Amino acid sequence: MDAALQDLAHGMREALAIWAALLAAVVITFAILSFLSKRQDAPRGPSWWVRLRKAVRDPEAARERRLALEQREAEVRELQRYRDELAVAASRTSVVAARRREEWEAAQRTRDAAWRAYEEAEQAVRRLERANAFPLPEDDPATRRQHLVRMVNAAHQRGEISAAHLADALMHRNGWDPTEHPFAQQLRLRRLVRDRLFRAYQQASTLEQETAAAADLAASSKRSLDDEAFSATLQASLRATQQAEAAPRLQSLTPSSVRF
Repeated sequence: MDAALQDLAHGMREALAIWAALLAAVVITFAILSFLSKRQDAPRGPSWWVRLRKAVRDPEAARERRLALEQREAEVRELQRYRDELAVAASRTSVVAARRREEWEAAQRTRDAAWRAYEEAEQAVRRLERANAFPLPEDDPATRRQHLVRMVNAAHQRGEISAAHLADALMHRNGWDPTEHPFAQQLRLRRLVRDRLFRAYQQASTLEQETAAAADLAASSKRSLDDEAFSATLQASLRATQQAEAAPRLQSLTPSSVRF
C-alpha cells in the first residue's frame, strides 16, 4: 500500500514538472513575441496577437481580403488598358494633326500665289488704264475684230479665261464689242482676268481658313488626348504602387499566414 502511494506521488510530481515546463515555455514565447512586436525598428501594423485574434474570430475575413485584392488588381488592369487605348488614339491623332497642318501650309502657299497673281493682273490693268487715257489712233474695224479673236484665244490657251468667257468674246456678249479699239479690248480682257484671279484668291483664302481651323482642331484634340493619356499613366502607376504596398498587408492577415 505504501509503495503504491509512493509511486502515485512520484508520478504526480513528474506530471507537475512537465506542466510547469510547458507553461514556462508558453510564457517565455509570449514575452519574446511581445518584445519583438514593440521594437522601434519593427514594421508598423497590427501585432501578431491582434492578427491571430482577428483571424480566429472572423473566418470570413480571409475571403473578403482576397476579394478586395482581386478587385484592386482588376482596377489596375482596367486603368492600364484605358491608358493603352489612349496612347493608340493619341498616336493616330498625331498623324491626323500632321496631315492637317500640311494641308493648311499648302493652302497658305496657294493663297499667297493667288494673291501675287491678282496683284500682277491689277498692275497690268492700271498700266492699260493709263495708256488708254491718251488719244487712240484710228484703224480698220476688220483689224480690230481680228485682234479681238487672236487676243481672247491666246488668253484662253494660257488659262487666263474660261471657255465660257471665250465664247462670250467670240459671240460679242456681256460687253464684248469687236469695234472697240485694241487698247480698250485689251483693257477689258485684263479686267476680266483680274476679277477672275481675285475670285480665285478669295476661294483660296476661304480654303486656307477652313484648313487652319481643321489643323487647330486636330492639334487641340492631340493635346487633349496627350494630357488624358499622361493622367491615365500617372493614375495607373499610382494604383499599381498602392496595390504593391497593400498586397502584402492583405495577404499577411489570413489565418494560414499568422506566425507565432
